[in-house]
Amino acid sequence: MEPSTRFDFGGTTRTKVYFIENVDTGRIKVGLTTSTVYSRLVALQTGSDCELRILGVLYSDREHGTTEWQLHQRFGMHRHRGEWFTREILPMVRELLHQEAVRQRLA
Repeated sequence: MEPSTRFDFGGTTRTKVYFIENVDTGRIKVGLTTSTVYSRLVALQTGSDCELRILGVLYSDREHGTTEWQLHQRFGMHRHRGEWFTREILPMVRELLHQEAVRQRLA
């Protein structure tokens, strides 16, 4: 694994919601950090016997419905356990990440 700034917005300490996938099961963790997403991945990977990878990151924003709590509610019917969700949320995650990319380009 190599550090990547692609998933971290300019070193800001603004709260970010990340999506990390368990490669073996396809389950997706929806979590929150004010640190870098890469450092969060490293911490999670240390305690996991499965390969994990970053799917993407977006700013936590109540107006856009992207706080961790709002996303956990939205994905609730697909919850596996805790902050882990089944792979069925992947299309919704991709759409959220696309919308975030558009907002970042327009900012």
